[in-house]
Amino acid sequence: MAVPDFEDVPDLTGTWVLNRELSTDPDELFVLQGVPWVVRKVLRHARLSLQIHQTTSLSKESTCMGASSKSSDLADNLKPVTTLHMTQTVHPGGFDSEGSYSVDGSRQDVSLPIFGDVQMQLRFIDRPDILEDPIRQILEVASLSDKVIQELAHNASKGWEAEVIWGFEELEGKKCMTRNISTTKDEKKVIAKMVYDGPN
Repeated sequence: MAVPDFEDVPDLTGTWVLNRELSTDPDELFVLQGVPWVVRKVLRHARLSLQIHQTTSLSKESTCMGASSKSSDLADNLKPVTTLHMTQTVHPGGFDSEGSYSVDGSRQDVSLPIFGDVQMQLRFIDRPDILEDPIRQILEVASLSDKVIQELAHNASKGWEAEVIWGFEELEGKKCMTRNISTTKDEKKVIAKMVYDGPN
């Protein structure tokens, strides 16, 4: 069956809690993204957790095939499609969100309580294909897998765009989920790292 090798992709399934000691202070990042001051104050002290269920299923590619197509032809047109079912909890705060996101490079329009309306694309990429040089250089050494999840996000109303790299790193002797974030707006850029503790 003609299916790409999915053995080395990161599986984010689990409940992950933000580790503030290992993470970058996100305030400068939130300012650039237009998050209001009162929301930033709540987020500074709230417990942030992500519950993720990652599934991969085989799906037919959208090709036109006649009724006489052989079963082998059908198998050759199957491709793995990964979906992230994600629930973010902010306690206290009331900024919880929930959604399902396809990791296939397609554009997805989402509305998030903290960030507003965002267009995003998620895909699996090899570490050398990370766009942001400092993040790529760090993860070439620190990433626990050859592939990572790249999220490209754009908020048209607030004028920022971001590259977010999801994956795993070993920090202080334990496996942590990390989100390395590069956000730009006008001529300014902020790079930050969010580190999450979870199942080992």
